[in-house]
Amino acid sequence: MKRLFYILGISGLSWLMVHLARWSGHPLPWLNGHLTDLIVVPLIAQACLVVVQRWIVKRSDYLLPLGYVLFIACYVAVVFEWIMPRYSPRYTGDWLDVAAYFAGAAGYYGWQHWPVALHGTNGEGYR
Repeated sequence: MKRLFYILGISGLSWLMVHLARWSGHPLPWLNGHLTDLIVVPLIAQACLVVVQRWIVKRSDYLLPLGYVLFIACYVAVVFEWIMPRYSPRYTGDWLDVAAYFAGAAGYYGWQHWPVALHGTNGEGYR
């Protein structure tokens, strides 16, 4: 449960910082464009993990497999960098955003599975 608060807390505060800066008319140059892209996949993955842990597998030690986390990154990249720019000028296709999605996915997966590797426990999706 502490992991949920760390991910949501850090990501939420980062998101709030970026958006407060935007709303005040002082966007943070690099962070404005890529920090939100970096944290979106971990936020979605954590929300999925909570749903799966509580209502599907009913195990608090279940972790998302790498394929699930990569699917989330691919889905977000396709929707927001390929499909949405075709329909709205608000969205722009940017390869750096795609890189940020996958960096966020890698960071999330590594952070979630680090204690598993540290303690030497085997088992896909479980710690």
